[in-house]
Formats: sequence, C-alpha cells, structure tokens
Amino acid sequence: MEPRQVVAAVGCFYAMMLAAAVAWLWSRDRLVVLQTEAVGRHGVLLASAAGLLTGLCGTGIFLAVRRAGWARNVEVQVRSMFAPIGASSTFAVVLVGAVAEEVFFRLAVQDAFGLLGAVALCAFVSTCTVGLAWLPFLVLHATALGLLMHHGFGLLGTTTANAIVNHLCLRRILNP
Repeated sequence: MEPRQVVAAVGCFYAMMLAAAVAWLWSRDRLVVLQTEAVGRHGVLLASAAGLLTGLCGTGIFLAVRRAGWARNVEVQVRSMFAPIGASSTFAVVLVGAVAEEVFFRLAVQDAFGLLGAVALCAFVSTCTVGLAWLPFLVLHATALGLLMHHGFGLLGTTTANAIVNHLCLRRILNP
C-alpha cells in the first residue's frame, strides 16, 4: 500500500469512528457529555498532568514488555505500516487517532456500557489489529484510560495519555 493510501485509510477510519461516537451520543440524547467531559472535573492543569503521567507509565510498560520475543512480531508489522509514511504523517495519525479513539471508547462506549464494557470493546478492537499476544497490555492500557475518565480527568487526560503512549512507542519502534 502506498504511504498516501495508508494515511488516507487511517484518516477515514478515525473520521468514521469519531462520527459514529458523536452520532451515538446524539441518538441517546447524551451529546452534552462531549462538552462536560472535554476537560473533566479537575481542570486543564490536573487533567494534562494526569494524562502525561499515565502516558509515560504506559510507555514504560510497553518498553519493558517489548523485549519479549512475541512482541517483536507486532513491531515488525507496525514498522512496515508506518515507516513508509514518514514522521510528520505518523505524528498526525497519532493525534487524530488519540482524539477519535478517546471520544469513541472513553466517552461514547464508556457512557453507555461503563468502564468494563469500554475496556472489553477497546481491547477486542485493538487485538484485531495487533493480535492476541498484546491482550494483557491492551487491557491495562484501556483500563488506565478508562479510569482517567471515570475519575474526572476527561477527554483531555485520556487523549493526552493515549497520544503520548502511541507517539513514544511508535517513535521507539520506528527508530530502534
């Protein structure tokens, strides 16, 4: 697949995910949570700090886990997909993906099905991409992000954490 096609496909996927989340919230007359949970109950500074700390911890866990042999297969797959598109496109995908994933999983799904439902769906969707070997890490990652939302750090905290983990892990995979 050409680099432009990869970026376009990923962009379309995340646009559909974001649209589905907003439509789902709207259909349930819950669109107001998009506004009330954008920053969360603790304010910009604490939400950002919680997201930063969670993202750095998640990255540390990823770096410890990636030394296992089964993790190398995922890295090869990720490297083959992202290396051709370049650093700036990868960064854009990470940012757009973090927003779309958090609005969908942490806002729409968690609002409808609670923390356990959001963790289960997020882990299931993610394992379809990277395989079952990563299930424990994905469950831990989804749980940490869900707990940030549950404890009032809002989309700012969860999106910050998600973007940091994805960016730092991709950077490490692409520049070993």
